Amino acid sequence: MKKILVTFMLVISFALNAQCNNCAKNFGGWIYDDTVGMKKTNDGFLFVYHYDDSYTYSKLRKYDFNCNLLWEKTEVIHSLTVDDYGNIYTLGTDGYHMNYVNKLTKYNSNGTMIWQKQFTGEVGRLAKNILIHQNTLIVTGVYRYNLSFGTINFINNSGLTSPYARGFLAKYDTDGNFFNAIQLGQNIELFKDTAIDNNGNIYVSKVDANFTFSKIEKYDSNLQLILSKEISNNTGVYWAYCPTNLHYNKLNNKMYVYGSFSIATKIDNVNFSTGNPNNGIIQSIISEFDVNTLNMTRYLQYYNNSMLQIPHEHNNNPHTLNNVYFTESSDYLYGFGSFSKDMTLGNTTISSSSSTYAGYTYHHEDLVLFRINLLTFQPEVLFKSNSATQPFQTWVPNAADEIFIHNNEVYVSANFSAKPIEMNGSLITNNSGNGNTDVLFYKYTGNSQNSVSSNSPVCPSKNILLNATGGTTYSWTGPNGFTSNQQNPVISNANISSNGIYYCTISGSTTGCNGTFPVNVIVGDNLAPVPNQATLPTVTGDCNTTISNFPTATDNCAGTITATTTDPLSYYTPGTYTIHWSYNDGNGNISTQNQNVTVSLPAAPTTINTQQVFCASDQPTLSDVQISGQNVVWTDVTGTVIIANDPPLVNGETYYAYSTVNGCQSNTISIQVTVNNTPLPTANTNQDFCASANPTLANLIVNGTALIFYDAAGNVLPLTIPLINGQIYYVTQTLNACKSDKLAITVTLSQNNVPATNYRETLCNVTTAMMMTVNLNSYQSNMIANPANYIFTYTNQAGNPILNPSSYILNPGSNIINVKVATADGCFKNVILELVLNPKPSVTLPEDFHICEGKSVVLDAGSGFVTYLWNTGATTQTITVSTAGTYSVKVTNSFGCENTDNIVLSYSTLSQITAVNITGNTAAVIVSPSGIYEYSLDNASWQDSNIFTQLEMGEYTVYVRTKDGCFIGQKPFSIFNIPNAISPNGDNVNDIWKIAGLQNYKGSEVSVYDRKGALVFRQIINKTPLEWNGKINGAPVPTGNYWYTIKVSDGRNYSGWLLIKNRN
Repeated sequence: MKKILVTFMLVISFALNAQCNNCAKNFGGWIYDDTVGMKKTNDGFLFVYHYDDSYTYSKLRKYDFNCNLLWEKTEVIHSLTVDDYGNIYTLGTDGYHMNYVNKLTKYNSNGTMIWQKQFTGEVGRLAKNILIHQNTLIVTGVYRYNLSFGTINFINNSGLTSPYARGFLAKYDTDGNFFNAIQLGQNIELFKDTAIDNNGNIYVSKVDANFTFSKIEKYDSNLQLILSKEISNNTGVYWAYCPTNLHYNKLNNKMYVYGSFSIATKIDNVNFSTGNPNNGIIQSIISEFDVNTLNMTRYLQYYNNSMLQIPHEHNNNPHTLNNVYFTESSDYLYGFGSFSKDMTLGNTTISSSSSTYAGYTYHHEDLVLFRINLLTFQPEVLFKSNSATQPFQTWVPNAADEIFIHNNEVYVSANFSAKPIEMNGSLITNNSGNGNTDVLFYKYTGNSQNSVSSNSPVCPSKNILLNATGGTTYSWTGPNGFTSNQQNPVISNANISSNGIYYCTISGSTTGCNGTFPVNVIVGDNLAPVPNQATLPTVTGDCNTTISNFPTATDNCAGTITATTTDPLSYYTPGTYTIHWSYNDGNGNISTQNQNVTVSLPAAPTTINTQQVFCASDQPTLSDVQISGQNVVWTDVTGTVIIANDPPLVNGETYYAYSTVNGCQSNTISIQVTVNNTPLPTANTNQDFCASANPTLANLIVNGTALIFYDAAGNVLPLTIPLINGQIYYVTQTLNACKSDKLAITVTLSQNNVPATNYRETLCNVTTAMMMTVNLNSYQSNMIANPANYIFTYTNQAGNPILNPSSYILNPGSNIINVKVATADGCFKNVILELVLNPKPSVTLPEDFHICEGKSVVLDAGSGFVTYLWNTGATTQTITVSTAGTYSVKVTNSFGCENTDNIVLSYSTLSQITAVNITGNTAAVIVSPSGIYEYSLDNASWQDSNIFTQLEMGEYTVYVRTKDGCFIGQKPFSIFNIPNAISPNGDNVNDIWKIAGLQNYKGSEVSVYDRKGALVFRQIINKTPLEWNGKINGAPVPTGNYWYTIKVSDGRNYSGWLLIKNRN
């Protein structure tokens, strides 16, 4: 117990001494505490942490750059940012399941709240960021179920009972006004981190939950997607690179990404491997990206063997997360992270603290601050932490958090479990119990006057050189009981037992920090050889390539080492190969390097045209093919070498060629050959010309292309040369640049060589007149071919010129016309044109007429013709027809001339008797339609008039027929005799009142009234004669005068008195 107390007092002493210039501060109680963030302001910095295992409430503290506390407050905070004016923006989630409220709050630089805005839904605490650009705020994060900004609402679209978290971007201005929000992610994508550039563009990193791919997406300030880039996938590797942290460097406009992987991964098609098939070891890579293309430009293999967890959206243990946080200066990118066991950065290998428990060595997770030269992208370790443990602790995790730089001093923050932790010579205690985490921040000053260092790692049997700076008094202690009061002691012939941490207590410092400073010394060759060439050049060669230059490496202990390989060193087949070189220093340290070997074929022959045309007349051979190359070899399509000496080319054949250089054969090219055989031009080989026309070579009639004329000696002749009688001329044509053989043409010059001939033609007159007009010019082509080339002159038998040959009158019989056919140059020939005109027969059928249906007529074509042909098929002079229609007949006379006539027979249109109008004793017969008809009352005597007069009373029938005798019809009519008295006394004398013929007028109405106007009798005529016996209902009417009215259906009306005399 006493020993423990002494140790504790020593730790407290170290912690107090460490406060002199490095701002080393720790916070926390007995249970868990963890960092929220640390942000630089214009007059200091903010440090926020959750206290006492609370994931809701945080301590918000503001310090000046000398780490003096300015103010503090307790708020709900899970993320924060600061603007250029020192205003503070925080985001925190309060509430409980499904009733969460997110509070976005703005404070001034003194911590006074300016405004607070709220939106609902649980937002995962680790994925929250607040990004700021000018007067725009971008709030980012993830939610699991629902999220509501009032006017915009989101429902998780993963469709699962336990859905994957969905990301979001929400836009506000610095006055708290909400503008827009969008949802991010699909399927099982996980949202990782965000960043914003100098132009206000937003970057989002995502990874598939199964690590099959990862992406970076770029949005503009209006939340519109600009670019989406898949930076990694697991095709051909173990899993995709997980981009945990995005950091935008405002000074060089680059994006830096920290991410993790297991076993093997690839980024932008660059492969990485841990070299360890155990996927329980998580390794990391820092990569640089171009923000315009999202292409990776540089990378650093940051293999840190971390045992911490990959951050997850709903991870509630930020004190055990694997991450690296960045800040930058004009020349460097600073990184603050953690590692376990061993880690090599550049030429420096560092080891983490360790402890032994129950016979097992535990390698703790220590913190490390490093920087990367942005010109060379080479890293440099600035310091690492050392972890001490209590008896109940085995593995001690320490986790890095946010950092910033001010006046070349780097401020770091972290969660730590070490009890205590040593930060670059400053010991910081841990107040928690049972190995729980506290939080700290620390200011790293690179030019502190007090420090210790060594030449570690030290090769076995070499000297350990320890060095201390600052102060005036030094007290060294170390392994194997080492002690020394020298400032820079030397340990000779070091061995493995000299490994360990050496402590130097420095005092007497006037400006630096007095205290005890550790330095870890490693004895042994634990550094792999370093290749003398960072990148080996690609070896290029042909099919006889042998590697004779072996690369070398420099080892810190073994010196120069020549590489070895198990790969072949001679190559014969074209392709790209990789030699895997190995540098082994003999002490168990091996480095490797790859070198590419590219074996290429010799250059293939080249040609301007792979389809070449030749002329058969040139008798082309293989040497005429246009090709360039070294040692060209020709083959046929089967690859058989053509060994014949310059063989003739074959039309349509494809020839193949390759080059040979140093015994290596190039690729083959093909050339297709066309050998054109141009046919002779076409022409009459004997051509006759009129000598008086002075013909030239141009007058030869030859069909062909690009004609060239020659004499017998082969001289090319101009087209203007005069033709010579009996001379033979030669002509060629050129097609597809190939000239034909020569065609011979014999020329004759004649005096009268016009090839015109007599022509006779017999014509039938087109009319029945005794003359016919013809166009003599229409017979020119019958007398000579190509008449347009000649001049025609016509004269009659008397030798008189025919002035109008286009309208020449022919008389019946033979007509002789003399025709002179001449050329423009005066050659002519006289021929005879005989035109015989025969008469056209005259046939006349009667004019069209009507026939009565059912009657027949005889049609006569007239006599004197040789043949008759009716359209009925009859061949007789006459035909008898009984049906309406068009009848035609074609007759032929003895000259064979024909004529045709036709007639149209139609049935007579039969009218109807529509009425017989009676006026007194006169009857007028009405026929429709009207026409010329004949009328009769006895069907025997006929008259043209339709009116019959002076008819007596009685019944009549009128008959009507056409002039052709076609019967139209008959109609009865009556002139009534109306009795004016009856005596119905049963003596059969004048007992009945009847009006003969009234039955012919159906519908006529007869009414009888008494003197008082009462109706006593009425009858409608319906084919029944009018007969009334003077009784009503069987009883005689009284004797007296009765008034009658008769309305005849043809419109006539009669009325009068009827005396009825009955016996009383």
